[in-house]
Amino acid sequence: MNNESNFFASCPRGSEELLLSEVNSFDLKGKSGKGGVSFKTNDQNAIQFILRTRIASRVFKELHNFNIKNEKQIYRNARNIKWDKYISLDDTFKITTLLDREANQTFNNSIFLSQLLKDSLADHMRGIFNKRPDVDIKNPSISFLQRIESFKGEFRVQVYADMTGISLDKRGYRQSGHMAPLRENLAAALVMSTDWKKETEKFFDPMVGSGTILIEAILYKEDIPPSYLNLKYDTTPYSFTRQKWFKDSDLVDWYYQEVKIIIEESRVKIDAFEYGTFYANDLEDSNLKLCKKHLRKCFGRVDFVDFTCDDFLEMPAPEDFAGLVLFNPPYGERLCRIEDIDGFYHDIGEKLKNFYKGSRAYIFTLHGDLRKNIRLKVSRKIEFQNGDLDCRLFRYELS
Repeated sequence: MNNESNFFASCPRGSEELLLSEVNSFDLKGKSGKGGVSFKTNDQNAIQFILRTRIASRVFKELHNFNIKNEKQIYRNARNIKWDKYISLDDTFKITTLLDREANQTFNNSIFLSQLLKDSLADHMRGIFNKRPDVDIKNPSISFLQRIESFKGEFRVQVYADMTGISLDKRGYRQSGHMAPLRENLAAALVMSTDWKKETEKFFDPMVGSGTILIEAILYKEDIPPSYLNLKYDTTPYSFTRQKWFKDSDLVDWYYQEVKIIIEESRVKIDAFEYGTFYANDLEDSNLKLCKKHLRKCFGRVDFVDFTCDDFLEMPAPEDFAGLVLFNPPYGERLCRIEDIDGFYHDIGEKLKNFYKGSRAYIFTLHGDLRKNIRLKVSRKIEFQNGDLDCRLFRYELS
């Protein structure tokens, strides 16, 4: 159990340093890179991290790494991987290959590179069992990742097993199909990037939509692991629990006990929620209904949140409110719903300046001219990527 392996945790672009801080808080000593953080630890600590991370999208366990000069060397080097430790004949698998810019210019066919790695796996298993597991592109029991990056005039190949299977941002509380939703872990990153004093300050999302930012703020304040809901409905939602190395390890009993602790401690915290910290508003009643549905799915209750259904630009501030205002106004796909978007953003700034003195506001929106209509001094801006959209989180001191 004390044998250490290399791991890689991926995350939304712009969240790398935040993920690094989170990794380091688990005493895992990470190193940030493009799109995620690498770290070295044992399997038990990696599982602890998977069950509790707010920022990571997936976590991968490195099986092998090697350098190549040409694609033919992939098969030969990958034959050194003890594939039978990670996959059995009853499993199905798929292999995905990711290339950096230089590797893509050299090889430019990730499907063929995946095929080379697949051939290595298949021949290894045939050599031991005279049979090989099947490929399943859509719903494999185990996924492998091959990352190829330029390295000192050659190319570094890193082969990983996907530890999670499902993306960790899919917490399990949100209904699919809502327009332009934030990924849950990006919403968590926004909350954790603020200077919210969560032990004492109030929190207000005036354009709450489906409630993703609000729910991630609640999970963060109450220190409830984001895995809670998935574990509540399925104690083995993540791929590593089906992988051969885990089944053959002495971690199985420990894992189920850990899951039990997370579920029981989360229930106690949820039962103790008190009214007076969280405020949510939206102009559309349908959004509030969806937000409440998500809250009930996650926590089983909504009575601890103060809801209003009003136009933020017209409504008074919540009574005696002083704290953090964090919201994601319409932009991108949702711009067409507002006729005068420049005026809309200008009015947001005026509303915050005149009615929320003594608080701090964070607005997440597109990078570019749009936010310049908010006539407030930006005291901080943080870059994020929301899907294909280049965005920023802007901080405003409302003195």
